Parts: sequence; C-alpha cells; structure tokens
Amino acid sequence: MRSFNPSSSSMVLVRSIMLISGLVFLLQIALGPVSGQSGRTKETEGKRQVKPIPPDPLPRPRLPESPKTDEAAIRINSNLVTVVTTVTRRDSGVVTNLELNDFEVLEDGVPQEISNFARTSDVPLRMVMLFDTSLSVASRLEFERRAAARFLERVLRPQDQTALFSFATDVSVLQDFTPRVPLLVNAMKQLRSGGATSLYNAIFLAAEYLVPAPGRHVILIVSDGGDTTSSKDLKAALAGAQQANAVIYAIYTGNLLSSENLRDLAAERALANLTAETGGQVYYPTSTAAQNGDWDELIELNQAFTRLADELRTQYTLGFYSTNDARDGGFRKLTVRVKKPGFAARARLGYYASKG
Repeated sequence: MRSFNPSSSSMVLVRSIMLISGLVFLLQIALGPVSGQSGRTKETEGKRQVKPIPPDPLPRPRLPESPKTDEAAIRINSNLVTVVTTVTRRDSGVVTNLELNDFEVLEDGVPQEISNFARTSDVPLRMVMLFDTSLSVASRLEFERRAAARFLERVLRPQDQTALFSFATDVSVLQDFTPRVPLLVNAMKQLRSGGATSLYNAIFLAAEYLVPAPGRHVILIVSDGGDTTSSKDLKAALAGAQQANAVIYAIYTGNLLSSENLRDLAAERALANLTAETGGQVYYPTSTAAQNGDWDELIELNQAFTRLADELRTQYTLGFYSTNDARDGGFRKLTVRVKKPGFAARARLGYYASKG
C-alpha cells in the first residue's frame, strides 16, 4: 500500500492550475477579445456604428472643350453676329417657308448684309433648363417634372443637347449636356423643393455654361420669376445671356388666378423683360384646383411646353458681319424685319460687340 503525501499532491495541483491559467491567457492574447452573438464587445456596447458619407451624386459643372483652331478663324467667328429669329403670322402661327432675301437686319438703324442663313433643322440646339426648386413653387414641382419630360421627347433631336440645372438658394448642375432624354428624366427625379430663390445667379451661370457650346443657345426657365438671394442682379443676368447669344424662354409657374395683391408682379415683369430682350417669350399656363385639394393635371402646362417645342423647331438663324468695326465692347441695338407684309419677326433686341 502506497502512502499518501498531502503536501506533494497539493503542489502538483497548484502547478497544474497555474499552467492551465497561463495557456488561457496566451490564447486570449492570440485571438483577441471574444464577442457575443450580437457582434458587440463590452468596449463597443452602446456605441453607434458610423456610416461613411456617400459622395455628392450631382456632377460638377463641366464646360465643353472648344476645338483647337488658328487665330484667324477665332477672329472671324468672334466678328460674326448670329440672330435667332422666330417668324409668326396671325392666321397661321409660326412660319417655316421663308428665304434669306425675305429678311433684313439693322444694327443701330444701319442695314447689314446677311451672310449666313439657316433653318432650325440645320442648326443644333444647346439648351439649359433651369428648374426653380424653392419653396414658392413646391406645390407644382411634380407636374412640372412630368410636363418637361414630355417636352424634351418632342423637341430633342440626335444633334441637340440639353443640360439640367436646379436652383433655390444655390444653383446645382443635375445633368451635363446630353442628347439622351432618359438621362435628363432621371436627373429630374433629383429635384427637391426647399430654400430661397437665386434666379439671376442661375441665369448668369447658365449663360457662362453655354458660351463654348456650338449651335443655338437657349435658356429655359421654369419658375415664378421671384428672386430673393442672388448675388447677381437682373441687369447682370440679362447681360450674361446677351453675351452668350442666348434666347431666354420661361414657363411661368405662379398662379395667375390669384388677385394682384397676392401675385409678385415685379417677378412677372422680370421674366417678361428677360425674354423680350433676348428674343424669347413667357408662356403662362393656368390651372384649377381639383376636388381633393391637389393641383389638377395641369393640361395647360403641357400645352405651354408644346407651343415652345413648336417654336424651337421652326426658327431661323441669321448671321452678319457688322459694318461697325469698333471693338469697344459696347451694346448695339438690333432690328429684324420680314419684307413680306403680314409677318412679324421676334429676335433679340441687341448684342455686345467684341472688345479689344
């Protein structure tokens, strides 16, 4: 029979426990802290996971690159004055069967020789659509989006391109120039109402955006004409459009059914001035409230866009080299007439001469 030594057994047991504890400690260091099923540890318990901020989905303004050419070509192109003209007749609306000899152009009262003549079908369109997304037009934004989509389907040809801007307190480029209607329609889904109104800033930036683009330049404003936060004023916005050879059109989104006390008459006059000076016009759709209190389908809004599409498809582009050789950057008045009786021509009222 073996004798049992309590002291030696206790020492063996203590050593075994110390050995096991050491192994566990080393294992914890190698594997790190053990997390529970929720994936949280004591250190991360109660702390919120921080999600990365997504990048801005809106493209930054990107002007088209101008083709490289020699100095002589640049000088000739800069001296050519182009005048986009719309011709109407009371009994038949817009007119499309005129020829070069049917027009006359005067600069500061002096007749000019028309050297370039083209119909709409021969000249590509470059258009910037400016959507007012301020709180003042929030109730109509959805209807404007739908009507504008139909308008683009009617007016854009493969050689034409449109860019989409939105403006409230700030101005954003939602879509660069593109001939693809689906891209523009998708960009319209980003329109969200809110903020103040910087209409004049938007016009000024749109004009700068158009300067290097070839073709007819058009700025289409979808707004009630109000402006509350622009750093540019009406005069600067108009000068920018004139220097970009841009025709301004506007779809008025205010409520003409309201009394004059509730309407912003100054904003309406501003739109009228911008369009008249550049050879465009304002379209004034009206609407009635449906029984459920929401705006109706705005049939007249669709009709306004349709009339605008018809005009953009039936214009003439006249070009001349001024007999005034002064390169003083001054403003020169223009008059466009149709020699045949019963016709009315609408074009920009002037332009800024080259400087230097």
